Amino acid sequence: MNHKQEIGVGVFFLTIALLYFLGSFSISSFDPFGNSALSSRSIPQMIGIITAFLSIVHILQHAFALRNAAQAEKGRNKEGGFSVGKTQWIMLITILLIAAYIFFFTRLGFLLSTFLFLMAEILLLLPPDKKKRWLPFTFCFSAALPLLLYILFTKALSIFLPQGLFGF
Repeated sequence: MNHKQEIGVGVFFLTIALLYFLGSFSISSFDPFGNSALSSRSIPQMIGIITAFLSIVHILQHAFALRNAAQAEKGRNKEGGFSVGKTQWIMLITILLIAAYIFFFTRLGFLLSTFLFLMAEILLLLPPDKKKRWLPFTFCFSAALPLLLYILFTKALSIFLPQGLFGF
């Protein structure tokens, strides 16, 4: 495992989380429950905060592991995981997938665009030898998570998500 690459991945996702959090302030505030802490901004802001927290934890874990490995091995460098070029391609494809998700969110609707994004991102991040084995789980997870979120937002929070081209 290359800890420097993992720190870079953590910094990348921390940046995305901070941009996401800052972008959530542009959402018009709608409070379906009156004067409460839950509004149309609160869930995106919580997701941004949680993602930033997890990114910081990831960075710290690999920073400590890098320090410990350097002390234990005294400069001996082990290669493993993704190569630098492959990691950069994965990050670029992830950015493109996020951009496509944003573009298709209102056109295809929440359910379909989220399903397609999750499928693509999970298959991108899975090692090639495990993709076939994990395909049924990936499909079920990518279908169930948007459905559960849709039910949570529409039924519990009374926040309507884009229905898109097909009306679902």
